[in-house]
Amino acid sequence: MRRPPLLAVLILALAVVVARRVDSPAPRADHGGRVAAGPATVLAVLDGDTLVVRMAGYEGPLRVVGVDTPEIAHRGDPAACFGPEAAASTAAWLAGRRVVVRPAREQRDRYGRLLASVEAVDGPLAGRDLARALALSGLARELPIAPNLADAPAIAERVARARLLRHGLWAMCGEARAFPGRG
Repeated sequence: MRRPPLLAVLILALAVVVARRVDSPAPRADHGGRVAAGPATVLAVLDGDTLVVRMAGYEGPLRVVGVDTPEIAHRGDPAACFGPEAAASTAAWLAGRRVVVRPAREQRDRYGRLLASVEAVDGPLAGRDLARALALSGLARELPIAPNLADAPAIAERVARARLLRHGLWAMCGEARAFPGRG
C-alpha cells in the first residue's frame, strides 16, 4: 500500500485549519461592553422581539426596544395568544437577513441581551423599523422603559392604531390573553 507524500498530508492539514478559522463564527463580545450602531445579520429569531445577530464587535441575543410581543411556549409554559404568530412574522421578515442595529441608550437588560432598534436592509420589511412594524401589525404592545424612550411616542401611536383597527392580537386575543400575568 502506497503512503501519501508528506507534502500532500501537510497541505491537507493546513487547508483544514484555514477552513475552520474562516467558517468559525465571530467571537462573542463581552456582554458588558458598548456596541456601536452598524450593519448586522440576523442569525436566528428566538421570539417576536428577540433575535440573535452577528455584527462587528458583537454576536449574541438582541432584545428589540420599545415593544413587547406575546410569549411563545418555553420552559414548560404554553404560548400566549398570538405569541407564535408574532414570532413567525419576525422570522419571515428578518431571519437570515441584513439589518441595521442601533443600540439603545441603556444597552443591556438584566439578562445581558443587547437592547436596540432594528431596521431591515432587505426582504419584505426593507427600510422599516421592526418595533414599529410589530406595533402597527397588531403583533406587540408598547413597552416604554426609561431611559430607552426615543421612539416611544411613535410606537404608542402605532399600537393605538392597531387596537382601533383591531389588527392582529387586538382582534383575536386582547391584552389579557396575549400578556397573561404581565399587566
